[in-house]
Amino acid sequence: MFLKIFGFAKPFWRMLLAITVLIVVMAGLNQAEPFITKQITDILVSQHVDRTWTLVFTLLLTLLFVKIIQSILNTVSQLITNLFSVKFEAHLKQVGFDHLMRLSLDFFHDQATGKVMSKLDRGVNRISSIVSNVGIHFLPSITTAVLAFIIVIFHEWKIAVFTLLAFIPYIVINRVRYSKNQILEKKEYKLTDIQYSHFFEVIGSMQLIKAFRAEQLEIKKFTEYFLELLQIRKQIQRKDAKALSGDLLLELFSWGMYAYIVYLTWIGQNSIGTLILLIGLIQLIRQPLWQINWIFWQVKSAQIGAKDFFKILSIAPTVKDPQHPVHLEKIVGEIKFENVSFTYNNQDKHQFDSDIEKGRNLKKPEMENLQVLDEVIFTIPARKTTAFIGPSGAGKTTIASLIMRFFDVDDGNITLDATNIRDLTQFELRSYLGLVSQDAYLFADTIEENLQYAKPDATELQMMAACKAAYADEFIEKLPNKLKTLIGERGIKLSGGQRQRLSLARTILRDPKIIILDEATSALDSVSEMYIQQALKKILTNRTAVVIAHRLSTVQRADNIIVLKDQKVLEQGNHQELMAKDGLYASLFKIQSGDVEKLKEWDLVG
Repeated sequence: MFLKIFGFAKPFWRMLLAITVLIVVMAGLNQAEPFITKQITDILVSQHVDRTWTLVFTLLLTLLFVKIIQSILNTVSQLITNLFSVKFEAHLKQVGFDHLMRLSLDFFHDQATGKVMSKLDRGVNRISSIVSNVGIHFLPSITTAVLAFIIVIFHEWKIAVFTLLAFIPYIVINRVRYSKNQILEKKEYKLTDIQYSHFFEVIGSMQLIKAFRAEQLEIKKFTEYFLELLQIRKQIQRKDAKALSGDLLLELFSWGMYAYIVYLTWIGQNSIGTLILLIGLIQLIRQPLWQINWIFWQVKSAQIGAKDFFKILSIAPTVKDPQHPVHLEKIVGEIKFENVSFTYNNQDKHQFDSDIEKGRNLKKPEMENLQVLDEVIFTIPARKTTAFIGPSGAGKTTIASLIMRFFDVDDGNITLDATNIRDLTQFELRSYLGLVSQDAYLFADTIEENLQYAKPDATELQMMAACKAAYADEFIEKLPNKLKTLIGERGIKLSGGQRQRLSLARTILRDPKIIILDEATSALDSVSEMYIQQALKKILTNRTAVVIAHRLSTVQRADNIIVLKDQKVLEQGNHQELMAKDGLYASLFKIQSGDVEKLKEWDLVG
C-alpha cells in the first residue's frame, strides 16, 4: 500500500526532495546544542574561567547562529510542507473525481452517493495523513534519533542499548492497544458512511420530510447516530487509557538511564559537561522514538480509510472503449437491434465494503438478475420517429440506455448505420445522441450555465434560439435576470414544465442527429405538454427520434410503434395498423380510455 500511496506523490518529488534535505540539515543542527552546552559547562566548572571567556562567548555566538539557522530552515520547511500538503490533497481529490467520471453508469446505480463521497473524502484525508506523518514527522524523528544514537554509542554504548531496550515493552503494549482500536475504527467508519449517505438523502428530500412531518424523526436518527459514535469513541479512549502502563514503563526506564548517567559522573567517569550532553542526547533519542511509535500506529490506523479509496480506484468501468475505435465520417441515423439480450445483474460487482449485504444500499435491488430483453430484433429507421410502449418493466427505458451505451448488451449487437456501437468510443457515440428524460437534470447554477453544458461556446443568441424552439423563452423573458437567473438545486426554483422545456432547449442547442425522449412529457400538466409537443413537432422533423412513453396520445403520430412485453417485441406498426390488429397496443389504448377489463386480459394486474 505504501508504494501506491507514495506513487501518488511522484509529481511532487522536487518538493519532497527539498523537504528531505531540510529535514536532514535540521536533524544535524539539533545535535549542536547538547555539544555546545557540554563545552560551556566543562569550561565553567574548570579552574581557568578567566582565561576562557573568549571561547565561551564564541560558543554562545555559535549557539545563537545555530538557533537562527534552525528558525529560518524551520520556516522554509513549514512553507514548503504546507504547500505540498495543499497540492497533494488537491491531486488526490482530482484523481478520485477523474476516476468516478470514467466509471460506468451501473456503478452509480449500485452505490449510495453519500457513501461513495464519504469513502473518497476519508481516503483523501487518510492518505494525506500518511504522507504527512511519514514524510514530515517520521523522517525528522528517525534522522534525529539515529544521529543521537550514534553519538551516545560513541560516549557510552550501554546507555544507547538500554535506551532502545526501554522501548520494546512500550511498543508491545501499544501494538495491542492499536490492534483493538482498529476494529473499533472500522466500525466507526462503517457507521459514518451509512449516516453520511442518509444525510445526503435527507438534504435532498426536505419537501418529503416536511410533508410527512418527519423533522423530529430525522433529528432523532441523527442524535442516535452521534450517541452510537460517542460510544465507539469512548471505547477507544478506554483502551488508550489502559496503555498508561507503557508510558509508565518508559518513564521508569528513562529515570533509570538518568540515574546511571549521574552515577557515572559521581564516580568521576564523566565530566559535568558529558552528563549534560548524554541527558540531552537521550532526550533527542527518547522523544523521536516516542513519536515514531505514535506515527507508526497512526499510519496503520490511516490505512483503513486509505483502503476504501484504493478499492474505489480499483473498480474498472464495465463499459469500455475499443482499443482501435472506428470513426464515422457522417451518420444517417439508422439503429438496429440484432438479437439483443440484456439482464440487470448486479451481484455485488461494485461492492467495496462488507456493510453492503444482499442488495442492501443498492439503488435498484429489484433489478438484480432480472432479464429485460431476450433476443429482440427491430430497426429504428433513419430520420423517422419510432416509439416504444409496453407495461412497466417491459424494457423501454433499458432500450434508451443501451442505445446511449450506459450499459453493454449481454448478447447480440446494436448498430448505428451498420457499425456496431461498441466499435465507437463512448464520446463519439454520444456526440450523435441527445437525451431528454422524465427527470430534468439541472445544476444549481444559472440558466445560461445549464444550457452551455450542451455547448460550452454557445452565444446568447444561440441559447435564446434553442429556448425559443423549446418554448422556454416565454418564461425566461419574464425572469428578472433572464439567462443569468439562478435556478436552485435540480432547478427547484422552476416549475416542472419549465424544467422540462429548459432540458429540451439544452438538447436542441446540442443539435444531435438522434434524439431520445424517455417519458419526456409524462409528468407534465396539459399546458406544459402542449408546449413540449409543439416544440417536438418542429425539432424531430428529419431526425431519428426514439420516443418512450406511457401516454399513447404521445406516440400516435410516430412513424413506427414497437410494443414490448415479456422481454420480447410483441408487435409493431403505426397507430392505425396496430389498432387494426386489436392486440396489446389496441388494448392499452382502450385501457387508457377506461376499459379496465383489458387489464386482466393481458395479465397487467394481479
